[in-house]
Amino acid sequence: MSTEVEIILLATVEIRTEPDIVVCRQQARHLAAALGFDSQTQVRIATSVSEIARNTFQYAGGGTAVFRAETDTSGKLRHHLRQQSLVIEIQDQGPGIRDLSLVLDGSYKSTTGLGLGILGARRLMDQADIETSPAGSTLTLRKNLAPNITRKTPQELRALAIALKPAVAQPASVIAEVQQQNQELLGVMEEINHRQEDLVRMNKELEETNAGVLALYDELDTLHRVGLLLASKMDLPAVMHALIVATTELTNAQISTCYLRSSETTEWERYADAGARGEVLQSLPKMQKEEFFGEGFGTVGMINILDFTQESGAGSMSQFAAALAPHFVLRSCLTVPLKTADDLLLGVLIFGSEQPHIFTERSERIVSSISSQATIAIDNARLFDSVKAASEAKDKFLAMISHELRTPLNPVLSIISGLHENPDFPEAFREDITVVLRNIQLETRLIDDLLDFHRIIKGNLNFAAEPVDMHAMIRNVLDICRADVEQRGHHLHVDLAAEKCTVAGDPARLQQVLWNILKNAIKFTAPRGNISVITSVEADDTLLISMMDNGRGIDVGMLGSIFSAFEQGSVQGMTQFGGLGLGLAIVKTFVQKHGGTVEAESRGRDLGATFFIRLPLMAEPSSRADASSGLSSVSALVHPPITGRILLIDDHADTLWSLKRLLVRRGYEVLTSSNCAEALQQAQQGTYDVIISDLGLPDGSGLDLLKNIRQYSDAPAIALSGYGMESDMTQTRAAGFATHLTKPVDFPVLIEALRGLLKG
Repeated sequence: MSTEVEIILLATVEIRTEPDIVVCRQQARHLAAALGFDSQTQVRIATSVSEIARNTFQYAGGGTAVFRAETDTSGKLRHHLRQQSLVIEIQDQGPGIRDLSLVLDGSYKSTTGLGLGILGARRLMDQADIETSPAGSTLTLRKNLAPNITRKTPQELRALAIALKPAVAQPASVIAEVQQQNQELLGVMEEINHRQEDLVRMNKELEETNAGVLALYDELDTLHRVGLLLASKMDLPAVMHALIVATTELTNAQISTCYLRSSETTEWERYADAGARGEVLQSLPKMQKEEFFGEGFGTVGMINILDFTQESGAGSMSQFAAALAPHFVLRSCLTVPLKTADDLLLGVLIFGSEQPHIFTERSERIVSSISSQATIAIDNARLFDSVKAASEAKDKFLAMISHELRTPLNPVLSIISGLHENPDFPEAFREDITVVLRNIQLETRLIDDLLDFHRIIKGNLNFAAEPVDMHAMIRNVLDICRADVEQRGHHLHVDLAAEKCTVAGDPARLQQVLWNILKNAIKFTAPRGNISVITSVEADDTLLISMMDNGRGIDVGMLGSIFSAFEQGSVQGMTQFGGLGLGLAIVKTFVQKHGGTVEAESRGRDLGATFFIRLPLMAEPSSRADASSGLSSVSALVHPPITGRILLIDDHADTLWSLKRLLVRRGYEVLTSSNCAEALQQAQQGTYDVIISDLGLPDGSGLDLLKNIRQYSDAPAIALSGYGMESDMTQTRAAGFATHLTKPVDFPVLIEALRGLLKG
């Protein structure tokens, strides 16, 4: 059976000013009483209507509240048994309610109280329906009469509507309208003052709803939410913006701003603005001299200026008010200092309105509590900013120093690698070239150690996972270091007795582990000392590599710290033996990344040392040829190159000359450019199989250059740069480079990269 409803319009209230909220509450209370709701229910209805009306006024700029009675006329029930309801429909043309679903399920984290008002109305009423869109919102509240209450007849309801209909005269002008509203407000206040029974009733309402407790709970909840908001921000601008936005909503200020005081110059810097009229603050200078606010401003505590036209104590803000005029006439103002626990003044919050008496004791109480949280957030943000700045400066320094050290090494390494590779080079000088090549590679290794340690700190290390023959790896490292061993006259004993020696890992990283420890043994052992390298298998699944020497040894008290960064036992050790003190820290991290352990033993100074490296073994490959020896560039030397046409771009003349010379020898056709303009012109005029480009060019960036070249060529590109940080490689990949090679580039590695791109 369909439901038939009889609707009687009772009253309509336009919500345009704050007193209209009071009228809505009174109208709801009077209608609820007239329909027969009990006193407690009257309070619930009035409270729900006033909360929604306040939201409509504050967040939607006003609206309309329509009160009506609805009676179910379907069925054969007698009139006094039919369902009768008081329905209040509040409409606005505001921007709509964002995140409505979050508000309704109670998970919306609001700093304004909007969500709490809606949830409160839903709890207090029998039904609360919300329709919202960018064109406005409609919220319908419904309260049903209890079965034991006598229903009003349609005639009684119409008579009630006529009795309650206010006779409102249309104001002749804006001034008359304001005067009329003031008269109505004065009339309400006079009525409240003269009617003792209304005061008694209001006190009873406060007792019934525990308004004082609810208000305190709301304040505590507000402080908690704002505290969480501030704690979630790290950098200072974000902290100040979150602070001023949250406090503006709580104080109902039209404008608000935050100034921080410089401890060095005593100047005031404006950090963040907010408020419905916040745009007027943009005319103020970013920095203000101390005299702008007056000496001692912010030190006397909170100041609440209720009305500039009536208070003589507004002198500290007089220039601030004058700076806003004529666009904004400051009438009421609240200033809240931001002080640390030891009474150090950090800054001040300023709230203003064109209306007098805006800032209440509740505003003072909440903002004062928030200011304590804000000082902690500001201190934390400044500490974070200083740490962040120091970290960024360190990153920039590492990137710059590595670039400056790598760039001049690149042509030297290219030339020496070419000579070392050239079978026609005289045999009498081949050993000399080998020594030069080895020392350049060692110099490069020191730079790489520094960058590797930085990657360890940042957590940006990437590891390959492939079978590695550790015996072949050890032999390779011994060959690299053999000249140093012979130069110092050391006796080298090698016993690779492990019956299994294949591990899963990154060949380059594992080679670095062995090289670092062996280099330490050579460096810290006196000439003609003894060094041993022995392998064995533990528990059938672990490869043990033992490296022993009878050199300088390690103080027993230092054994626990030698794997820490920059640790060499003493300043004397650092100056005597050189190096950065990063080798063992890198060793420990690399071994752990491979699932292994490393430890050191020594009986003390001048009694030698032993390092034990344990790595998990993997199943042996079908043939030893399948396991990597760690020489990533061997294939580039063994297999003939796939030749092609190359556009080589670098502003370092020696690098450009040496690389072109080596590439031409390998059969490539090479055209060179030393800047972006030349390279772009060549890309327009010819076709290329591969582009090799430096990143730092005199007239632009290699990253931007490649984007411009892409208009004329889709040839794969190799980035060749002295910058080798993880962020640099991320940038080159994002710009479209297929490979990033760091100077000084190992020429066989470059050839292997070219082979891969040309085959692709």
